[in-house]
Amino acid sequence: MSPRARTTSALALVDDEQPPERSASAPAPAAAPPLELRGLSPEPAELRDRAAELGVGPQAVALMHRRGFAEPAAQARLLRPRLSDLRPPAGMAGFEAAIDLLQTAQEKRLRVGVFGDYDVDGVTTTAILTTYLEALGIDVVARAAAREGGYGFQLADARALKEAGAQVVLTGDCGTSDHDALAWLEGQGIPAAVIDHHQVPERMPPARALLNPHQPGCNFPFKGLCSAGVAFYLCAALRSALARRTGAALPDPRAWLDLVALGTICDMVPLVDENRILVRHGLGVVAARRRPGLRALLEFAGVGEDDPIDESHLGFRLGPRINAPGRLGPAEPALLLLRARSTVEARAMAERVEHFNSHRREHQEAIVGEALAMLAADPRSATRSGIVVAGERWLHGIVGIAAAGVVARYRRPALVLAVDRARGEARGSARTAGDVDVHAALRACAPHLRRFGGHRAAAGVSLDPDQIPALTEAFDAAVAAQLRERGLGEPATLHDGPLAFDAIDEVLLTDLEQLGPYGVGFAPPRFLCEGAVVERVRVLKERHLSLGLRQGRLGFEAIAFGQAAEHPGLGPGDRIAFLFAPIRSSFRGRVRVQLNIETMWPARGF
Repeated sequence: MSPRARTTSALALVDDEQPPERSASAPAPAAAPPLELRGLSPEPAELRDRAAELGVGPQAVALMHRRGFAEPAAQARLLRPRLSDLRPPAGMAGFEAAIDLLQTAQEKRLRVGVFGDYDVDGVTTTAILTTYLEALGIDVVARAAAREGGYGFQLADARALKEAGAQVVLTGDCGTSDHDALAWLEGQGIPAAVIDHHQVPERMPPARALLNPHQPGCNFPFKGLCSAGVAFYLCAALRSALARRTGAALPDPRAWLDLVALGTICDMVPLVDENRILVRHGLGVVAARRRPGLRALLEFAGVGEDDPIDESHLGFRLGPRINAPGRLGPAEPALLLLRARSTVEARAMAERVEHFNSHRREHQEAIVGEALAMLAADPRSATRSGIVVAGERWLHGIVGIAAAGVVARYRRPALVLAVDRARGEARGSARTAGDVDVHAALRACAPHLRRFGGHRAAAGVSLDPDQIPALTEAFDAAVAAQLRERGLGEPATLHDGPLAFDAIDEVLLTDLEQLGPYGVGFAPPRFLCEGAVVERVRVLKERHLSLGLRQGRLGFEAIAFGQAAEHPGLGPGDRIAFLFAPIRSSFRGRVRVQLNIETMWPARGF
């Protein structure tokens, strides 16, 4: 794959078009945040030798070393991931039963109902399964969850699929914990297969097949697949089985890797091993723009036809838009968009999705601002290990974004709750910080919860509103206990060492691009500038800072998203230090080098 110009920030892959907004009430930092050099780097001579072997610069080798990839073979796989390196699904529990079920559906011309969760992984999983099965000639009915119905596959959803004529059911990104709905289907004589990646409860789901790498007895070595990744493996295995039986030429699942990459990036699973391979090749499929829905969505997101595509487009531009309908109501418009077969149909659905996204953004700004203001007014917030905040006018679909905003501000795990007194329920989302396992923390809070689920980095809960005070203390205690037991402490900000302006050149940029995709498990580059002089300051959209910076005789343009309120007095002549990544920025056909500033502080006072 050719090097890819990065046209937006790759510093974080979050559920918004920009990195998490900072609170207008947040105080300006008086000093550098706690910093720690990421990992170890070889000696200069070894760096040069290894760089020559791999055909990259020494900085790229150092980056791989600092992320734990020290062996030449591992480094070569990182730089040039191949689909042939994907491990076969032979050891994945449930595969044979799922293949048998789908082969039977094809042979007997049974209608297959596919139900997916309302987030990006759920919607992409559903789109992969439905469109691939349709390409095989199987009759399909597709449904997407509505957030108001609650997380997962509900009894009402099972009944709706039966009413729609489903004779076989697949669940995407849900089902592992949905015992009642699956048991009802079984009682109706409708077999089901669960395609999921969430944690498996002690009581296994009553399904004909469970495809979940986390289940006991699953020997597939990589546990980090999202549901879209599991669905891809299922489609590939089904194709192989049908080809062996019939000898027919069948659709190649590689054409569906665009949806796999989208689900993988947006679900924030580790971008290593299988995921890295799937995303790298999936980005190429996205760039080809063959799927009408994604082509239309890229247009609405302002991505030009000639703009190269990288993971930041999926994380910042496409993901928030696909998530938007499910945050505000049923996820059906997003699913219809990805299933669209014509340009006309795709553009109409993209317009609907864009409308939802505009409303999502309005609600998000209000909720994040209120949550941070409430925490700022509570003196105990500053000393808690885990943070809980609740509001009665907040939309449940937005609280996950709010939790990410709280984590960005406080650098601690956070749980944000939307309280509905009329229904007697509070629902919320948790996001992690550092290496804290929020799912494990919530497990310790189970006596105060009606329901919870998710994984290490993110989880969802439901509870009685009267339990919120007790949950607040329990979550704080559970996170604190984890920090003590695992010796984690407050996480320092990891960086890749100092990088002077004169070291930023074409070789470095190309190497950084080649090392992508970046995300969870393979952190994006974060360099330290120990001092630069501000030459120009401009505020964009009342939130962001556009800066002209100089170090010696060299100058660069820089962007600091969401930091205008933190540095109101910043002006020409001030000297700053900062953490950043150098990227190529494309605007109206002009490509230039830009520094993406994650955080900054006075080098010698503003």
